[in-house]
Amino acid sequence: MRILQVKQHKTLWSILAAILLVFICSFSTFYYLSSQAQAARQAESNKRLAELDKKIVELEKKRVAEEKVRKQKEEAERKAAEQKAEADNALMAQQQGQVVTPKGCAIAGTHGNPAAINVVINKKRCFNPIYFVPPDLTSYNGFVVSAKILPDMTAMLGAAAAAGVPLSLTSSYRSYANQVQTYNHWVSVNGSTAAADTVSARPGYSEHQTGLAIDLSAGGCSLECFRGSSQYQWMLANAATYGFIERYPAGHETITGYSPEAWHWRYIGPVAAQTMKSSGIKTLEQLWNIPGGGY
Repeated sequence: MRILQVKQHKTLWSILAAILLVFICSFSTFYYLSSQAQAARQAESNKRLAELDKKIVELEKKRVAEEKVRKQKEEAERKAAEQKAEADNALMAQQQGQVVTPKGCAIAGTHGNPAAINVVINKKRCFNPIYFVPPDLTSYNGFVVSAKILPDMTAMLGAAAAAGVPLSLTSSYRSYANQVQTYNHWVSVNGSTAAADTVSARPGYSEHQTGLAIDLSAGGCSLECFRGSSQYQWMLANAATYGFIERYPAGHETITGYSPEAWHWRYIGPVAAQTMKSSGIKTLEQLWNIPGGGY
């Protein structure tokens, strides 16, 4: 009987031990699975946080870029407004007769109307009146131009962008006062008026004062750099369609009076521009038989 009881106790303990072992194994398995699930959740949370941080960084970069563009636009519009106000004041002075034109250079005749697209301004032909302000100035993305060129210029810039060679304006209308500053800058850079005269017009002798001339760049590639760009090649092939010509081409310095300026383009209308291109004529002086050269 006692042996039977002992056996029964052993059996009970064996059962309890087995139950305990099953509990321990189950708990271990549960703990392991819970830990794995927790780790997976933590990894997913970390991934989402990283993605969120990345989005925040991207949004901040976008905000900074948009703010920069906004400020640049505001600054361009402010400068355009100041330039327009200055032009309005000069025009009022002009209308009141408060201007003086140097003798011997005042333009007149067929190509002497400074408000016409066929006007020729060069070192022998200054504005008459000297402070002339185009009466139809308008603004394009912060740049002031004559309204006469706006439709064709806008179409040209759009066509260039569509062709994968986007163009940017770097300069357009400049008043007499603006040209004083520009010319003095080049005198300072070059060390003399004689040297400055090869690269910059004296006040009252600049095509930019007509509102019909624009300077172009290929992104950050401007001035001499522009000549080596795809944009320059596109302009050579297509500008005449929109009424623009390269005003100071290489090899014609004795006629134009200026060093080559691949970036400087002048509007004369599609008919005249196409005539120049088809006939191989390179300068307005040659086209209309007008004296050029130095002052």
